[in-house]
Amino acid sequence: MDKPLSHISIFILVLISYLTILSEGKIVFSPVRHVHIRNNLGDGINLQVHCKSGDDDLGIHNVTYDEEYQFQFRENIFGTTLFFCGLVWNGKLHYIDAYDHDRDNKRCGPNCFWAIDTNQACLFNFHTGFKDCSPF
Repeated sequence: MDKPLSHISIFILVLISYLTILSEGKIVFSPVRHVHIRNNLGDGINLQVHCKSGDDDLGIHNVTYDEEYQFQFRENIFGTTLFFCGLVWNGKLHYIDAYDHDRDNKRCGPNCFWAIDTNQACLFNFHTGFKDCSPF
């Protein structure tokens, strides 16, 4: 009886490992995270957004005033997920860390809401109910 039980145990362990780690180290059972980046620059000012992580390049997206660009992902198994974005308007380039696991894992909940103004990028803090803003 010990042999079949050990084979079953190994099979279950391999199956759990396989289900836990999807390709590229994403955690299958982790919640899907959503990042929303809203253009609050003013009427007639378009926002160009180009977001990347160490594994993914999400391409360039043009966002008109009062609209948003959004993307989604799952955390990596190491708890080091980072998405950074280049933001361009009026010929000027600015950068934000759109999602940083250490900063945003608890602060955002499943959704990170960014508002991009001419002088600052503001991230809604799920726990305080206020925006955390950083000047450019």
